[in-house]
Amino acid sequence: MTLRRPAPSPRLLLAAFALAVLAGCASKRAAEVQPALAAAAASLEAARAAGAPEYAPTQLDAARAKLERAQMLARNGNAREAQLLAQQADLDAQLARAATGAERSQRAVDEVEASLRMLRQEIERTPPPAAVNPPPAR
Repeated sequence: MTLRRPAPSPRLLLAAFALAVLAGCASKRAAEVQPALAAAAASLEAARAAGAPEYAPTQLDAARAKLERAQMLARNGNAREAQLLAQQADLDAQLARAATGAERSQRAVDEVEASLRMLRQEIERTPPPAAVNPPPAR
């Protein structure tokens, strides 16, 4: 006597197929978010290396927070939201880097202007040298 296993029902096959498709889509979406996460992380590191912690801490903190949230969303399978947040983090990090460059430039301009003021004050304080003229001929 051989036991025959009943054929799987069409509903069960359809459910298994739907699960396989959904799993495939989810892994595809998760893979698609990785470049956005990597780009945001690279921009964040570039901003940090450029001096953003000193010159643009607010923008840098915003970028860092968004990247951390995007990574968490990606781990939880929310690829679309994760990608959008990663792109925002990337832009915030780029803003932090640009703000750092602008702040550094402004500080350099301020230093040059202060030096020029000091030079002008020094020139105004110092009397002009006496003219050296030969005595008049008689």
